[in-house]
Amino acid sequence: MSMLIFTAIAVPAVVAADTTIGTTIGGEQGWYDIYTNVDGCSIYFDGEYKGTTTGGMLSVGVYSTAAPYKTVTAEKSGYTSASQSLPVTPGAGEHQSVYLTLNPVTPTTGNLKISSSPSGAAVYVNSVYYGTTPHTVYNLPAGNNDLRLTYSGYKDYRDTVQIVAGQTQSTYAALTAEVTYGTLSVSSTPSNANIYLDGSYRGTAPRTIGGLSQGAHTLEVTMPGYQEWTNTINIHSNQVTYVTATLTADPQSTTGSISVTSNPSYASVYIDGVYYGTTNPGNALLANNIAAGSHTVKVTLSGYDDSVSTVTVNSGQTTTVSANLAGGATGNGAMDISSSPTGATVYLNNVNKGITPVTLSDLTPGGYTVTLELSGYTTWSEVVTVNSGATSTVSANLAPTTTATQSPAPLLPVIGALGACALILAARRQE
Repeated sequence: MSMLIFTAIAVPAVVAADTTIGTTIGGEQGWYDIYTNVDGCSIYFDGEYKGTTTGGMLSVGVYSTAAPYKTVTAEKSGYTSASQSLPVTPGAGEHQSVYLTLNPVTPTTGNLKISSSPSGAAVYVNSVYYGTTPHTVYNLPAGNNDLRLTYSGYKDYRDTVQIVAGQTQSTYAALTAEVTYGTLSVSSTPSNANIYLDGSYRGTAPRTIGGLSQGAHTLEVTMPGYQEWTNTINIHSNQVTYVTATLTADPQSTTGSISVTSNPSYASVYIDGVYYGTTNPGNALLANNIAAGSHTVKVTLSGYDDSVSTVTVNSGQTTTVSANLAGGATGNGAMDISSSPTGATVYLNNVNKGITPVTLSDLTPGGYTVTLELSGYTTWSEVVTVNSGATSTVSANLAPTTTATQSPAPLLPVIGALGACALILAARRQE
């Protein structure tokens, strides 16, 4: 029996050379020890999350046969991220230390919490609308920011608010009602009747009263021996309302009145021991319906000597009392403003006070800037001093604004030319 003998010849296998270092997971393990200056940082190797530092450190194991990592990054909210290149891959059982420093993010914006009275005002910061109060505006640039609040019927509120980065500022705005003023001109038949506006004595007719708020007012006109005239009048912004009160004689009248002024003003007036009110700058206190006969008038003011006088009141007539009080107390003053022509708008320290002529009372002593404006005339302005218990008089002559006008052609040459033309025509007709 023949036997077949097979001989195995070992042929070496051909393996391609691997030029990539550590392409196979495995091999000996080493560690990167990542240290951070703040705890709780997320660690990434080449963008791959590896864990979070505890106690400011995280150990990340790597294999010597794996593809080496190149970059380590640490991140935490509220801090800038930190990143750097990794050192050479640690050998088996070795540790490589890496230190990363994260810095707090420095805020560049802050917030503004706004409230107002009344609420519901439109909020503009740096001319940008953000809603209505109460409102919080977020992420405003640190530094000065322009705040403007608007509300119908109220003056605009403006302020420069300093915003501190990373903080919330609070501001409260008390809005001022927009008050518009008009003027009332009162005359009476007969004249010299007493004028009361909203219960306050305002002098005798004819009289112009300025600086009145827009809207309805109660006007009373009285005169001894006549029935009282009462009506409701409407004042319009920057306009003059004219009223003529025709009084009806009262045949049954047995009373008169007492008109009291004092220097200084704001003194209390008593007639026969009954209190009638206080004197005001520029306006007398008028006591009506005083029975005809003899009466005692006492004028008193704290810090001054009392003024006591006995007067006689006649039916249908007004008795005048002028009390000069001795002492050293002080009080407010008044300002009587007129202009030529009349009807100029009056501004007192840039506040509209009506139309000339106008009397402004209850002014604190001191200097005031009075400005008068009238269309077609140059603006007039002057600083006026108000003294305690006195009325300062302002009388302004307004100058028309100058406008360039074209000079008319001389008349004599024109007339001469027309005459020459007439002579030529006449000569032709004769021919």
